[in-house]
Amino acid sequence: MPTAYKTYAEALFSLVTEEKESDLTVVFDDLNGVSGIFNAEPDFLKLLKVPTIPIDEKLSILKEAFEGKIHTYVLNFLYVLTENGRTDSFAKILEYFTTLYNEHKNLVDVTVTSASALSDETVEKIKAKMISITGKTVNLKLKTDPAIIGGVVISYGNTVIDGSVKARLEKLKADIADTIA
Repeated sequence: MPTAYKTYAEALFSLVTEEKESDLTVVFDDLNGVSGIFNAEPDFLKLLKVPTIPIDEKLSILKEAFEGKIHTYVLNFLYVLTENGRTDSFAKILEYFTTLYNEHKNLVDVTVTSASALSDETVEKIKAKMISITGKTVNLKLKTDPAIIGGVVISYGNTVIDGSVKARLEKLKADIADTIA
C-alpha cells in the first residue's frame, strides 16, 4: 500500500499528464519554487500547520502569496494539502514527484562530489560516461567536499560510485588491520 506522500505525488502527476501534459515542466518548476520558499521561510510552512488558524484563513494566505505566480494546479494542490493537514509532507511529495517526472522525461539526477572544483573538460567526460551508463539524459549537480581528499564520488538513484581518496585510504586501513589481526 503506497504511503500518503506517494499517493499525493501520483495524483498530481496523473492530473497534469492526463489533463495538460504540456504544462508538466511548469508544474515541476513551480513545485520546486514553492519548495525553495518553504525552505527559505520555514515559518510559512509552520503557519499552515497551526491548528488554531481556521482553514479558510490558511487558504487565503496561500492565495495571497501564490495566486497568479504559480500554476493553478500547484496552487490547488497546496490548498488540498493544507485542507488535509499534509503540508508537512510537501518535501517528500516533491521528492517522489521528481522521481515520476524524471522517469517520464527519461532523466537521471547525478551528483558528483569532488574535493575541489572540476574542470569543464572533466565534467563533460563524467556527464558523457553517465549518459552511456544510464542511457538517460543526465542532470549533473556538482558539489565540493574537501573531506574526500581527492577523486570523485558519483551518486544517482540508489547507486554510489566512490572513487575518492578517502574511501581508498579507509579500504587500505581495513586491509592492513585484517592482515595484522
